[in-house]
Amino acid sequence: MTESEILAIADDVLTRHLAASGYERAELRAGYDHGDDPALLFTAHFKPGAGVTGGAESSAAQVALRMTLLDKGEERFPYLRLIYADDLVGEDDDEDEWDGTENA
Repeated sequence: MTESEILAIADDVLTRHLAASGYERAELRAGYDHGDDPALLFTAHFKPGAGVTGGAESSAAQVALRMTLLDKGEERFPYLRLIYADDLVGEDDDEDEWDGTENA
């Protein structure tokens, strides 16, 4: 699957599970996890004023993303990071959001 196809699937899943929490868009970067296994690194962005997403909602979104991608044949594990617009005020946007993980 291409990164564009994976991102489209992720956006659909995340919209279904997180729209009520203010989900706006997702970004994807292929990389590696802490064990150097290939992984999908998703960043979900939320609208200003969205507040914090509940644990049940974010967990359900993570599980749905993993299961949907597996059903489509994607074996890389999807890691999901939630970014809230209100938390980014004054932060450096050039900083790597995935703390030094390398591209796949």
